[in-house]
Amino acid sequence: MERKDTWEKVLEAALKLFNEEDTQRATTNHIAKAAGISPGNLYYHFRNKEAIIRALYREMTEKIGFEAKALPESMCEMKRYCTFVADVWWEYRFFRRELIFLMQRDPELFEAVARDNRMQHAKLLTLVEHLRENGYLLLPYDDAIEQLADTIMLYSQFWTPYLMSLGNDVGEVEVRMVTGRILGLFSPYLSEMAKAELSTC
Repeated sequence: MERKDTWEKVLEAALKLFNEEDTQRATTNHIAKAAGISPGNLYYHFRNKEAIIRALYREMTEKIGFEAKALPESMCEMKRYCTFVADVWWEYRFFRRELIFLMQRDPELFEAVARDNRMQHAKLLTLVEHLRENGYLLLPYDDAIEQLADTIMLYSQFWTPYLMSLGNDVGEVEVRMVTGRILGLFSPYLSEMAKAELSTC
C-alpha cells in the first residue's frame, strides 16, 4: 500500500507541474518536493523523469480506453465519447502540448505512442465504416473513410499545437473545442436519421 500511495503521489505531483509549466522546467527534485517525499524515495519508484512521463501516458491511455472500449453504436454515443476523450486530454494536457518533443526524447514512449496511434487509426477506419453501414453516414466514395479517419487523427493529435502556433489562448474552453471540430467533419455526410438523432443529444 505504501508503494502505491507514493507512486500515486508522484504521478499527481508530476501531472500538476507538467500541466502548469512544462516537462523541461519540472525536475525530479521539484516533483519530489511537490509530492512531499525525498528525491531518493522518488528514484526508488521511478528511474528518471521519462519513467514518470511514461507512467502518466499509460494512465491516460487506460482512462481513454481506445483499445478496450467498444465502438460507438450511434452518433450520440460517438458525441459523448468525443467529449469524454477531450475531458481526459485536458486532464493530461501537457501531452497534447509537448507530444512530439517527448517522443523524440524517449524511444520507449515513441514506440508506445506510435503503436497506440496506429491502433487508434485502425479503429477509426472501422468506426466510420460502421457508421456508414448503420445508415448514419452517406459517403460519396470509399476514400472518404480514410480521409475522415486521417483528419480526425490530425485534429486529435495537433489541435493544441495549432492553437499555440496562432498565439491564441489555450485554456480549457479552447482545448475542448476539438470535439465540435471533429463532429463537424461528419456534417456533410450525415443522413437524415443521424441529424435527427444528434438533435436529441
